[in-house]
Amino acid sequence: MHPRYRQQIRALGGEEAQAKLRAAKVALVGVGATGSAIAQVLARAGVGTLRLIDRDLPELSNLQRQVLYDERDVEAGLPKAVAAASRLAQINAEVALEVEVADLAPDNAARLLGGVDLVLDGTDNFLTRLLVNDVCLSLGIPWVYVGVVGAEVHSFPVVPGSPPCFRCYLDAPPPPEAVATCDTAGVLGSAVLVAGGLAATEGLKLLVGAEPARGLFVLDTWYREAHRAELPPDPDCPACAGRYDYLGGQGQADTQLCGRDAVLLRAAAPIGDLGALGQRLAGVGELKTANAYLLRFDPPEPGYSLTVFADGRAIVHGTQEPSLARSLYARYVGA
Repeated sequence: MHPRYRQQIRALGGEEAQAKLRAAKVALVGVGATGSAIAQVLARAGVGTLRLIDRDLPELSNLQRQVLYDERDVEAGLPKAVAAASRLAQINAEVALEVEVADLAPDNAARLLGGVDLVLDGTDNFLTRLLVNDVCLSLGIPWVYVGVVGAEVHSFPVVPGSPPCFRCYLDAPPPPEAVATCDTAGVLGSAVLVAGGLAATEGLKLLVGAEPARGLFVLDTWYREAHRAELPPDPDCPACAGRYDYLGGQGQADTQLCGRDAVLLRAAAPIGDLGALGQRLAGVGELKTANAYLLRFDPPEPGYSLTVFADGRAIVHGTQEPSLARSLYARYVGA
């Protein structure tokens, strides 16, 4: 019995289950708040390969709840997927780590999520989850949804061929005024840890062949109240019928980032030479960070900052107006 996993092997019911974990490959979409917690659990559990997919980089406001990062990561300015891989390698060197500094989108989703046994949700928005749902159903890959707002956790597993799927639960992203968000309700760091543990446990069950808990599980960590709601399959669900609208591009647009005064701009085209762009921008503003993955630039207009990634994405800080963010990007980076 492997000494590292001795207690876990007993809890799972034997070494055969641990061998299944060792042979498994898992994709984690987002390594922010819940993603950090999930990633730690899976790495410590000895899951063979973790594919870390994230579009962002650590910021000071993340440290209250994103447990893989510290102030050194904020200062280094490396993408979250890169920083997370470095930390996870220190936790368990036996785990193979695949790093994808990318925004999951219809044109790359099949590549980023293909070839894995399980997908876990570390995102913070419903549109990406609907895209994950489409891709996983189309590829026959189970996935686990989890979300946290305030102190409340929501989660359920999605198993292809065994409805309901996520689109049975939510056909489209709700309008901004209809639901609480991390901007309006905040996020409790301890609730994030609970959410990550719950989602990771459902993932481990799926990987070892145990029956997942069905239905929507809702837990209010502040008042210690929990309930499970049945989720009936939607007989008219397009995704269950094999129509993948979100994989086809439905709803894709520039995005206000939850909990931050910033807008994510979708990539138009990769940056051919990030170094050359940095040299050009340094002549008109302040170049604050430049590495192989991204550069951060403060333009002459006070109050704004641009983070430009090698794949052409950008995060424009200082506004929640996509049109203004796109205008600043066009002015300094190009259309």
